[in-house]
Formats: sequence, C-alpha cells, structure tokens
Amino acid sequence: MIRIFVAYNGKFGERVIGNLLNYRNFCISCDKLCIFCRDDKNLDFANNIIGIFTQPSGLPGYIEEPKKFLPSAFPENDVLLAINLHPDIITELPSMVKDAGTRLIIAPIEEPNWLSAGLKNQLKEKCEKAGIVFAAPKPFCSLKKGENPLIDSFLEQFRIGFPRFKIGVQNNNISTVQILSSQPCGCAYYVAQKLKNTPVDSKLDEVISSAHHAYPCTAGMERDPELKDTILHKAGYIIREAVHDALFIENKNK
Repeated sequence: MIRIFVAYNGKFGERVIGNLLNYRNFCISCDKLCIFCRDDKNLDFANNIIGIFTQPSGLPGYIEEPKKFLPSAFPENDVLLAINLHPDIITELPSMVKDAGTRLIIAPIEEPNWLSAGLKNQLKEKCEKAGIVFAAPKPFCSLKKGENPLIDSFLEQFRIGFPRFKIGVQNNNISTVQILSSQPCGCAYYVAQKLKNTPVDSKLDEVISSAHHAYPCTAGMERDPELKDTILHKAGYIIREAVHDALFIENKNK
C-alpha cells in the first residue's frame, strides 16, 4: 500500500484530497442530474492518506525559520504531495521527509507562481541528494506513466494523472464512457457524463472544452513563460487528447 502525506495550501489541494477521499458530495457539478457515477468503493483511498498539513495563512514573503511553520516530524510515508506551498517552506521538505521514508515528492504547478524554474531545479537537486524522486508536473494532469517506476505505481494505484478513458461508440455517437484514470481534481468523471450520446464529429471538441470549463478547471489563466500559454489551456488540450486517444483505440479495435 502506498502511503500519502499531503502538504497543501489553497482550494486545489482540497480538490485533490477530496478526489482521493471520494466522499459522497465531492463532485456536485451535475447538481440534481447526478447519477452518482463516483459511487465506487475502489475510489476511496482514505486509508492511504496518513497525514495532512495545511499551510498557515498570512505568511510573509520571506520566512527566516520555515521549520517553525512545519510539523516537527512527519509520519512514515511513501509519497509527499506538496501543493502550492510557500517557497521557503517547500525548500525545507526534502531534508525533513527523508527520515520519514519518503520516496517520491510531487509538487504540481497549477499557476506559474507556484514554483519558479529556479526553485524547481533547486528542489530537484535536493531530492536527488536525499535519494527522493521528484516530479513537478505542469499541470498535475500532465503527469504520465513512463517517467519513473515510483511515479507509475502512484498513478496506477490512485488512478489519477493524465486522464484515460475507454469509450464505446454506436452509430457514430458516444454510447459508453469508462474512466480508467482521472485528473487529480476529478474532472474526468464530469466530462464523461457530458460525452455520453454526443456525436463524434467536428463539434466534439466544443463539448469537451465546455465540460472542462464547467467543472470547472482551476488551473491558472495567467500566461506561463515556459509553456508560452496558460496552464488552463494546457489542461484543456490534455483532456481533449485523452478523449481522442480513447476514440482512436475504440476505432482501431472495431
């Protein structure tokens, strides 16, 4: 069993935790039309989350002694999710969690200011020295298998990361949608409901984008210098790619 410790700040972190806990009212996007598509005990990973740290609010721009704002000790864990933390706090984590047995740190970037290029490189170096695998997907839903066995195991067990669907088509209409893997925020489940009975034609991308925005995606709308686009747009391209990949496989298997 992979044990997760979550250290976070802000609403995106709450969404990721909610998706992993899968409490009944986590997704309310369909409102009264909800068919409880997430009513699946296999989506409840509460036993895997061995601790949660919520960053205090109102922190100064520079923290001289960041350890004062962190737990004195971390419980034994395999994966640390470090979501939208203060630069001075996240910098302390590799050395602090090494003794807790942490093997993988994932620091997703949903907005450009969450993790600068310089800080990302600094964290990567610190993790390498501590023998910890480090990943900083931008956005979190861009994290795919194939980068590292530890990352692969994490994505496989918790069914999150780059979204994956199994889609059935009848008479050129999408008839069934199965979620093999969702974005860490859980958006794929809502998109799947909106895809059902949708024609596979030139307007399909509009349906996907509309559902993605309506969920809504919380990725930033500020232009990212590395992507040369917004992270929100990158997330939108990802969900479209996932749907088209599934349709290609469905067509190939016919």
